[in-house]
Amino acid sequence: MSQNQAKPIFSTCEEDPDKSDAIDRFVIGLAEQVDGLQDAELEGDLALLGQLAGELASQASHLGYAPMQEIAQAVVSACRDEKVEDAQAAMVILTDVAGRIRRGHRGAA
Repeated sequence: MSQNQAKPIFSTCEEDPDKSDAIDRFVIGLAEQVDGLQDAELEGDLALLGQLAGELASQASHLGYAPMQEIAQAVVSACRDEKVEDAQAAMVILTDVAGRIRRGHRGAA
């Protein structure tokens, strides 16, 4: 399955009215967050990349996006271990996951 055909990702909390607004804000701001991560990666700033990925992992976990939480945590681990190639590979997956989340959001249609 190509990246363009990958299934959308939905929040496991999408039926929780208390998290609806937070999910909307998360998904709407996701592209900007990914841009920040990519900027840190391009600058070779593993400390900043790890920090930003950790924040993203926490948000994703709280809002029911386990696939994003897992890959963002992989970026954190790679940065902590100073494994640049692993961080770069995880960022490719993270970017794809972000797109799948955006496609799964109710406002994506």
